[in-house]
Amino acid sequence: MTEYHNPQNDSGSEKRLLLVFLFVFVMIAVVQFLLPKPQPQPEKQKPGGQQQAQTTPGTPGPVPAASPKAPIRRPAAVAASVPAKHAEGETETILENDNYRVVLTNRGAVVKSWVLKHLNDNNGKPLDLVNSKLAEALGYPLSLFAYDKDLEGKINQGLYVASATGAQQGPVTFEYSDGQVSVRKTFRPDKGFVLGIETEVTNQGQRVTALPQWPGGLGDQITAMGKIDWQSNGKIEHKAAVSGSFFTGGKKWISNGDTLSGPFEWAGTADQYFAAVFMPESAKDTVLVTLNSPVEVPRDPNKPEDAKDKISVIGVAVGNTNGLTRARVFAGPKTVEVLENTLAQPGGPDLRGLTDFGTFGFIARPLFLWLKWTHEHWIHNWGWAIAFLTLVITMALLPLRITSMKSSLKMQKIQPQMKALQEKYKRYGLTDPRRAEMQKEMSELYKREGVNPIGGCFPMLLQMPFLFAFYSMLANAIELRQANWLWIKDLSAPDPYHILPIIIIVLMFFSQKSMPQAGMDPTQQKMLTFMGPVMFGVLSWSVAAGLSVYWMISTLLGYVQQVMINRSALGQQVRKTLERRTTRKR
Repeated sequence: MTEYHNPQNDSGSEKRLLLVFLFVFVMIAVVQFLLPKPQPQPEKQKPGGQQQAQTTPGTPGPVPAASPKAPIRRPAAVAASVPAKHAEGETETILENDNYRVVLTNRGAVVKSWVLKHLNDNNGKPLDLVNSKLAEALGYPLSLFAYDKDLEGKINQGLYVASATGAQQGPVTFEYSDGQVSVRKTFRPDKGFVLGIETEVTNQGQRVTALPQWPGGLGDQITAMGKIDWQSNGKIEHKAAVSGSFFTGGKKWISNGDTLSGPFEWAGTADQYFAAVFMPESAKDTVLVTLNSPVEVPRDPNKPEDAKDKISVIGVAVGNTNGLTRARVFAGPKTVEVLENTLAQPGGPDLRGLTDFGTFGFIARPLFLWLKWTHEHWIHNWGWAIAFLTLVITMALLPLRITSMKSSLKMQKIQPQMKALQEKYKRYGLTDPRRAEMQKEMSELYKREGVNPIGGCFPMLLQMPFLFAFYSMLANAIELRQANWLWIKDLSAPDPYHILPIIIIVLMFFSQKSMPQAGMDPTQQKMLTFMGPVMFGVLSWSVAAGLSVYWMISTLLGYVQQVMINRSALGQQVRKTLERRTTRKR
């Protein structure tokens, strides 16, 4: 993705402009020196309308000089000033359909509230996607981003004249002008969770770059979670504020004010369950500006005066650099049906790419559809549906798990022979050719006893894609949000009483203790027996309860399978061998 540069950032252009200005200045001075001075003329009375526009209280003054990043516009001729147009006070206009209720204020012609009618917040009230606290600090949705910050402040604070106020079903237009800068914004209700917009900003009759933006995060955000997602030429990108991992170190990816060139079929900001996405009419002429603003928020929303944390709020500005932007804005839940039924452009891609199922999405997506079908047609509780799906997957992977367990038991059975071979050749260095003889004898031992040295690991590796896919699927399922199960009120939030993590720790302890540890040092075996369960318990302490349900059921089934293997003929034979070995050592 290439970065979009404004024309004035070209140093060569600046030098040429300076030379032109210097030449014009010299020519004016020469003409003024050679020509006779004109006689003074009587001062003309300014027109009444223009005088009123300049003296009206609350009307911003003339536009300051463009900032270094503002695009330079060269009018062919001096444009005449336009009549000032602004409202005398604040008003509100409401646009709604079956899914949302959008409240627009004429102060900046921005979205003051975007309520999703059929979804509730954590307090049981209809969810508002506008985070009012963040919006006050960073700007409201569908305000305008401009490289000239003086211009941006003016067009986002002016009192616009609305074509209609109160509840409306059709399009509403907002207009504002201070005599030089004019703005026109139109909002059209659409189906689903979509609102159509059109914005245009002119300065002395010439269009200037001003992009619609969603800068203040989403209403359900209480931490620094958030990403910028887009689709360009069919390729989908998901970018977090910081890239990298715990081992590689974090690297800031999303900077504040970086501009990326298109084309963009769609682009927006999203968190775990919701998204605000711009779908431009013309993908090829669209640019994306990344927004990343640090703000302080209360650690406990119910105690705003207590300790605060600094978080990064991710946002976007998307539009056409020629000053006229036509787009549709999706603001709603990331449910599979909704995203698949929302097309970015007529005949274009849908928004399913907003749901990031990860590397194993080709497995996670079918798993989710299966889970949803189970919930809709059979088990009408998400918790029990997860438990049933976990049971089915565990049983499907049972042959691989049994193979792995049997291989571990066989490896444990031949430990004395392996240890004898190691003692026989331990006096030879690793580079000694006689070491090859040890490997040859070891291979013969494996073949004679029917042991595959990687038999314990390979089946587990085959299971990993399914485990990661299941994890990713549950982490992205908005259907788990506020879904209850037994004592849990929200499967997308951590267990409030931490009962599931405690059960996981206990089950993993017994499961780890029952597994054969072939060739492992007793001290290491004890550490693994205790450290493994504790680590998984800590991980499950703060993850979604839906994931904990999966971990708990999966661990329980794994323990039952291990007990059954241990009681099999092979397991009993290995246990007797270990008992005889322990008796001899005593």
